[in-house]
Amino acid sequence: MHEPPPRPRRPTRPGRRQRRLAYLATALLLASGLVWLIAHHLLPLPEFAARHPLEPWAMRVHGAATMFGLAVLGSVWSQHVLGAWGAGRHRRSGGTMAALWLALALTGYGLYYLADEAWRWAVGWGHVGLGLALPAALGAHLLAVGRWRRRPA
Repeated sequence: MHEPPPRPRRPTRPGRRQRRLAYLATALLLASGLVWLIAHHLLPLPEFAARHPLEPWAMRVHGAATMFGLAVLGSVWSQHVLGAWGAGRHRRSGGTMAALWLALALTGYGLYYLADEAWRWAVGWGHVGLGLALPAALGAHLLAVGRWRRRPA
C-alpha cells in the first residue's frame, strides 16, 4: 500500500508586517508606561496639582496601546504561537513570552479594578517589573530563534 503524500509544512514564523506590529505594540506599551512612571515618580508636581499633567495622557496612550497589543497578540497567537508550540520549537523562550503577556494583562486588569491600596501597590510594582522584563524576554526569544535558524543542517 502507498503512503499518503506528506502534508506541507506550515510556517510558524510571523510575516514581516506581523513582526513589525508586534515590535510597535511592545515599543508603544513600554514608552507610555515609562512616561507614566517618570511623570508619577520623578517629575515635580505643578503648583496646586494632585498629579502631573502627563500622567493621564500617558495612561490613555497606554490603554490604547494595550488594546492594540492584545489584538496583535491574538493575530500572532493563532499562527505563530500555536504552530511553534505544536512543532515543539522554542517552548522555553516562547512560553516565557506568553506567560509575560498573560501576567501583564492580568496585573493591568487588576490595577484597573483593585480598590485596596495595599494590593494596588504590590500589583502595580509587579506590573512595572513584568513590563520591563518583556523587551528583554522578546530579545532572548529572537536570539534563540536566530541561533536555531542558523544552526547547521
